[in-house]
Amino acid sequence: SEPRAFEPFYLGSMLWYLRATNIRERNLHRLGKNVSARARRLLSSKSNDDGVVAVQLDYYMSHQFAGVAVALVNNIYTAKGLNRVDFLPICPVGLEMERVRQYHNKNEGVVTIGSVEQNVFIPTLYNNPSLNTTAVASIFRRSPLSVASLKEQLEEGDVIGAHEDTVELLQRLFPQQRVVASPRNTKNHDLLSRKFAGIQVYTTTEVPTLRHMLLDKTKTNNQLVVTALEDDNGTNHLGYSQMLFVPNEVLDCTNGRRETTKAFLEATFEGWQKAIQDPNEAILAVAEAQKMLKLDDESNDHWYPSAEFEKEMLELCNNYVKETIQGDRLGVLNADRWSEATSWLLQEKKNVDPLLGFDTTKLWQPPEKLLAGNELARNMMEETRESALRFAKTHNGRKPSLAVITVGSLARYQHAERRVQLYSNPSNSWFRKTDSGAAQGIDVYEIQLDADSSTTTTETVLSEIYKIRDKVDAVQAMWPFPDHIDSARVFSAIPVNKDADGIHYIGQLEIGNKDACPPVTPAAAMELIQHDDNGVVKGKHALVVGRSPIVGSPLAHMLREAGATVTVAHSDTTNLEELVGMADLVVACAGLPGVIRGEWIKKKGAMVVSVGTTFDGKELQSDIAGEIPSSVVSKWTPVPGGVGPLSLPVLFRNVVNLAWAASKKGTVSWQQTPACIHKTFAFDSFTAALEFANKVNEWSTIMDHHANMRFEHHCVNGVDLVLEFFSYEAKELTEKDYEAAKAVDFLYSNDNTKIKMSDFTYNLKAESIAQHPAMPRGSSKLLRVDGDGVASYHDNFAESIPSLLEGCHLVLNNSRVLDARLGVKLPNNDNVVVELMLLDLGNMIQEDILCDAFEMDAMIRTESVSEGDVLVEPKSGCNVKVVRVKGIWQEDSDSGGNGMHCLVRIESKESIFTFLEKFGSVPIPPYFNRDAIPNDKERYNNVYAKEGGSVAAPTAGLHFTNEVLDEIGSSNRSELCLDVGAGTFKPVIQDDARKHVMHAESFAVKVDELRRMIAALKEGKPLVVVGTTSTRTLESLYWCGVKRLRGLGGDDFMELQQFEWIPLSVGNNEVSAVAALEAVVAGMEEEDGVIYGRTSLMITPNLYEFRIVDHLITNFHAPDSTLMLLVSAFHGDAGKQIKTIYEDAQEKGYRFLSYGDVCLFSRPKSNPLPSTIKSTSI
Repeated sequence: SEPRAFEPFYLGSMLWYLRATNIRERNLHRLGKNVSARARRLLSSKSNDDGVVAVQLDYYMSHQFAGVAVALVNNIYTAKGLNRVDFLPICPVGLEMERVRQYHNKNEGVVTIGSVEQNVFIPTLYNNPSLNTTAVASIFRRSPLSVASLKEQLEEGDVIGAHEDTVELLQRLFPQQRVVASPRNTKNHDLLSRKFAGIQVYTTTEVPTLRHMLLDKTKTNNQLVVTALEDDNGTNHLGYSQMLFVPNEVLDCTNGRRETTKAFLEATFEGWQKAIQDPNEAILAVAEAQKMLKLDDESNDHWYPSAEFEKEMLELCNNYVKETIQGDRLGVLNADRWSEATSWLLQEKKNVDPLLGFDTTKLWQPPEKLLAGNELARNMMEETRESALRFAKTHNGRKPSLAVITVGSLARYQHAERRVQLYSNPSNSWFRKTDSGAAQGIDVYEIQLDADSSTTTTETVLSEIYKIRDKVDAVQAMWPFPDHIDSARVFSAIPVNKDADGIHYIGQLEIGNKDACPPVTPAAAMELIQHDDNGVVKGKHALVVGRSPIVGSPLAHMLREAGATVTVAHSDTTNLEELVGMADLVVACAGLPGVIRGEWIKKKGAMVVSVGTTFDGKELQSDIAGEIPSSVVSKWTPVPGGVGPLSLPVLFRNVVNLAWAASKKGTVSWQQTPACIHKTFAFDSFTAALEFANKVNEWSTIMDHHANMRFEHHCVNGVDLVLEFFSYEAKELTEKDYEAAKAVDFLYSNDNTKIKMSDFTYNLKAESIAQHPAMPRGSSKLLRVDGDGVASYHDNFAESIPSLLEGCHLVLNNSRVLDARLGVKLPNNDNVVVELMLLDLGNMIQEDILCDAFEMDAMIRTESVSEGDVLVEPKSGCNVKVVRVKGIWQEDSDSGGNGMHCLVRIESKESIFTFLEKFGSVPIPPYFNRDAIPNDKERYNNVYAKEGGSVAAPTAGLHFTNEVLDEIGSSNRSELCLDVGAGTFKPVIQDDARKHVMHAESFAVKVDELRRMIAALKEGKPLVVVGTTSTRTLESLYWCGVKRLRGLGGDDFMELQQFEWIPLSVGNNEVSAVAALEAVVAGMEEEDGVIYGRTSLMITPNLYEFRIVDHLITNFHAPDSTLMLLVSAFHGDAGKQIKTIYEDAQEKGYRFLSYGDVCLFSRPKSNPLPSTIKSTSI
C-alpha cells in the first residue's frame, strides 16, 4: 500500500542499527584505531538522525549492488562512522527521485540517497526542477541498457517491451519499431514466448540469464541478438548507470549531512573494492544482504539459478564498476562525460545546462593534486575505437591489425589474470590484447614462441616477423628476449611503418620523421604530463630514474625534445636523494619498489610521475615508497591509476594511425639508407604532382640544396613523386639533408605539419577588453615574464620600465597612424553608408601622391560591390571607383563581418594625406564596438610617431611617455618604421594557420639607426624590441641579409615572403645576427640613407627560431590572431604557457588588446638565440 512505501527496512540484526549510547561506545572500543576522526564524531553524536542514511535503490538487492552488500555484511558502514543505514522499499520505475525528495522532506536530518540511471535522472530533473537533486557518484560508468531479440534484425512495426521510464528513450532510438511499456518481472519469458520481438535488457542481468535459458531450451544461444544502446559509433550517449544522487541540501558544507554522505560513499566503494578482490565472498554477501532485507524471495525471471550464473553476473558488474575509477577511488563522475550525455538526452530542449544535476561541489572527486590517467585513457580509447570503426567502414570491413610476438614467459605477465581482475577489463587490458583489440575494432594476432634455444632461435623469430609483417598494419615485439636471441636483428626486421611500439622512434626523429610512432609507455607518460594544466616541461629540470631501452631512455629523449633539461639516474646512482630533491619533474621508471622515497621530494611545485610498478601477487607497488608530501608537490600520479591505464590506448592508437597511413598512397616518413633519405608523396593527378615539384624546386634554390625527383604514374590511382636528399660532396648524410626534408614536409600540407589555431586560443572575457586607454599615458600595468618563466606584476609601466631596461638597447616602430577609415555610399542607395578601410598605404605618403594617381587596397564592408561601381564619400562628395574586386575579405562577426577586398581610386586632386586628414577617421579596432572620438587621434598614436602610413597602431609603444624615453636616453634606442596594415585586425579563420594569407607590409629603416643596432649587438647589449611589428621587421631584416649573403633575390632581396624563412633556415646556423644586418647595410655609405623593404613574414610556434630579438614588449593579443602565434613562438612552446600567462593576467584584472596593459617577455633561457653573441642582461 502507499503508506508502506515510506517505511524503511530496519536492519535490526546489524550492530550499527542499535541506538543506545552504550552500544555506540562499544562500537568505538571494538573498532579502535580503524575508526577515523570523522567516524568517531558521527558515532559519538547524540542526535538520533546524525550518521543515518536512507537508501532508495532503483532495483532489488542483487549483484549490481554487491558493493553495498559487502559493506553491509562486513560492517564497513559502521567503521566509516554511520549509525544506521535504512533501505526504503523498491518503488515503481521512474519514481526514485520523487521518493527521495519526499522522504527527505519528512526526515531532513537523515541523508537520503537514491540510485537511478542518468538517462532517467536528467529528463526527470529537467521536467521537474523542484526535485532539487544532485548526482554525486555512480556505480557504473556506462549504461548496460540494451535491446535483446531472437531476430537477426528487427523489422518495421515490431514491438519492443520496455520499462515504463525508458519507453520514450527506446522509441527515439528505434523509430521504425513500436515501443510499449511491459511487465518488468516476466520480460525474459515474454521474449522467449515471442510476445515481443524485442525487450529492454541489461547486459549484466537479463542477457546472461537469457543465454542460459536458451541453452536449456534449444542447446544453443546463438540466436540471441543484443544491441547495446550506447553504440560503437559514439552517437548515442546514455551516460552513467546506477548513479547515486542526494537532495541538494545534503551538500551544504555547514551541516553534518555532507560528511555522512561522504562516509556512505567511502564505505560503498570500499565494499566494491572488496567485491572485485574476492568475488566469491561478494556473492555470499549479496545472498546474506537479500536475507537481511527480506528480498531473497523476489519473483522475477531475471535470474538463472546456478553458481556459474552468479559468478558471471558479478564479473560483468565488477567490470562496469572498474570503469568508474579515477585516481584513488571508484565511482567518480566526470564532468565532460556527464555534459555529453546530458546534451544528448535533452538535445530537443532549449537552454540546457550541460552540468544539470552534476555535483560541482566535488564531494566525491579525487584530490586536485592527483594526476590520474584513468579518464584520459578511456577518452583516448574511445577516440581510437571510433577511428578503427571508420577505418573498417572505409575499407570494406577490414580492421586495423596488430601482430604481437613474444618469446618465452615474461616476468611481468606472471600475475596477468589477477591484474586484469583487480585493475582492468578484458576489453581494455594490456594482458588481454586479443580480447581488448576485438572490443576496440582491432584484429590482434598473438604469436607465442618457446624460450628454449633448441627450438626458438633468432632466425625463428625473424621468420615469424617476415611471415606476418606484410599481412598486418603493425608489429610489436615484446621485450626482453632471452639472451640467445639477437634483439637488434629482431627489432631491425620491423619496418618503421609497422613499428607500433616505437622501437625506431629516436632514430627517426633524428632524420626529421615526426610520423614515427612513439614508444608506448614513454608516450603514455608524456600524454599524462602534458595533459595537465601545469604540464609545461619546457625549461624545467626533469629527473628520469630508470634507463631501460623501452622506457627510461626514450622518455628522457622525449622530455628533452619537449624542452626540459634532463638528468638520467638509476638505482646505483650515489646521490639519487640529492637529485630527487632538486628536480622540477621526477619520473620514476626503474621498476624497483621503493627506489625513491617520498620524503626526498623537496622542490616546491615539483611534479612526480611514477611509471615503474611491480606486482607482488596482491597489489601494485610503486617505485616511490612512503608518502609524497602534498604540501610540496604540484601534482603526483597514483599507483594504480596513473600512467598504467594509458599504455594500451597509446599502443592501439599507434596501430590505427599506422593502418590509416598505410592505406594512403605514398610513404609515411622519410626512409634512410646509408647514402640518402627518400620519401614518396602521393597526388591524385600529374598536374598536382608537378605543381608540388615546382614548389620544391623553388625552395631548393633558396636552400641551395636540390632534391632528386622521380615521378611514378599509377593511372587511375594517381601519381607518386619520390624525393631524395643526399650531400654529394660529403658522400654521406648531413644535417642539411635532414633540414631540407623538414622544409619539404612543411611545404606538403597534411595533418602532421598542421598548425592548429585551436592550440593557440584562450577565453578572452568581454570585460577584459580595454575600450579606452589608461589615463594618463604610461599608467597602464606591466606583466613581466623573465627567462626562467617567472612572472612578476607591476602596477605602473612608466615607473617600472626604466630600471628593467638598464643596459639594454630599445628598438621602436615610429610609424604614424593615418585616418584611414572612410564612410561611402553605395550606388543607387544614398541612404546606406558602409565602411571603407584602406588596408595598406605603404610608403606612398612620403611622396605626397595625389588620390586620383594611385590605386589603393581597401576593404569595403559589404559583399554587394562589383568592379566598376562608383561609390561616394559623403563629406567631400568625391567619387570612389572600384577598379578591381580581389575577393572576399574574411573576418568574424566580432570584427564587423565579411567585406570585399578591392582596388579603389579616390577621384580627388588632393594628396592622400590631406584627403584622409580632412575626411577620414581614426581606424580604431572594430572590437571596440564604438566610433572614434577626438581623444583617439592622439592616444592611438605613439609619442615618438613620425611620418608613415599605418592603418593600425603599433600599440606596444602607446605606453611610452616622453619622460620615459628621456630617462632611457637617445643613445640607448633606435627606430625603424613598419607601416602597419589592416591585416593586423584580420583574425585567422582557418583551423590550420598555414592557410592564412599574411598581407605584405612596407618597412623602412635609416642606415644610421641600423648601424646603431649592429653596434649594440657587438657590445653584447640585449635588444628590447617594442611591439610585434618591430619584431617582424628586425627578423625580416635578418632573413633579407641572409638572402643577400647567398646572392638570392637580386635587387629585390629586401622583399620577404610569408614562409621564405623556412628554406632560408636550411644550412643557416652559421649566419649571426650581426653578419646578416651588416650584409643589409653593405655599400650604403650615406648615413642619412634609408633602406626600404616589404615583408609578409609569418612567425609560427614549434618551427621559427628567433635570430635577433632578445626581449619583447607587447600588448595582450586577441586569441585568433597571428600575433598569438608570434608570442607563443617567442616563448618556445605550443601555446600552453602563453595561454596560462594570459588567463592568469585576466584573473588579476589586466586589460587586453590595443588600449590594454602591456607585457615584457624574455626569451626562455632553455631556448636562447642561435647567435654567436649571447645576451645575458635583463
